[in-house]
Amino acid sequence: MYRILIIGKNSYVGNSFATYINERYSDEFIIDKISSRNHEWKNHDFGKYNTVFNVSGLCHADARQGSNEDYININGRLPVEIALKAKEEGVAQFVQMSSMIVYGNMSKLGEQKLIKKDTVPESEGIYGESKLMAEKGLKELADDDFRVAIMRPPLIYGENAGDNFMRLAKFALKSPLFPNIDNSQSMIYIDNFCELVRLVIVNGDSGIFCPQDKKYINTSRLVNDIAISAGKRIKLVKCFTPILKIASKKVNFINKAFGNLT
Repeated sequence: MYRILIIGKNSYVGNSFATYINERYSDEFIIDKISSRNHEWKNHDFGKYNTVFNVSGLCHADARQGSNEDYININGRLPVEIALKAKEEGVAQFVQMSSMIVYGNMSKLGEQKLIKKDTVPESEGIYGESKLMAEKGLKELADDDFRVAIMRPPLIYGENAGDNFMRLAKFALKSPLFPNIDNSQSMIYIDNFCELVRLVIVNGDSGIFCPQDKKYINTSRLVNDIAISAGKRIKLVKCFTPILKIASKKVNFINKAFGNLT
């Protein structure tokens, strides 16, 4: 029986992982969840767990509200403090939720950006910097008795997922037209990500993981598929491309939606 402690009680990924495990592997796992806020984790007994899975933190979308200091403290320092407690209390494995953003932002419209095994992280902005700060501190804690697994997923999509995926889904249900642009993005379905985390825990793995679905996602085809599945008709047109290329120089969401990152 594996005992897992999830740090981040209200996290989409944490709640999805707990649901995924409880629906499929309830006879193999015991999962507890606690908040990282108000120092609740400091008073919790970590010693009874095989793995601590940290999904707490400020997300990329919080950048408008959080200060740089908030990101450094919550995303950069807090995971290391939690991991140190886990190590001191005999936990064998620490799984950290990082992000593909550590490699930088999406490419500009019409450009390519390919991440390879030897690509060096080069973050742009405080979110990526804080994630890399946590990764560095966690690697320093890792040894043969305390394995650290760092997850760098791309955009995670699924029911109730936030960020740009839901914006595109809503657009697909309302608009009769959508830009037809040839791009490629790595994404991962939430259940696929949860299964990977389960396997990392069962195998006692450590290291850096950059998961993705088998196929790259093309934004235009994705929106078209969403519309079809909802019984809507949408027409993909190329006439918007020149306008979007000009607008993308000032509107970053256009690059996030139609840029390339694989």
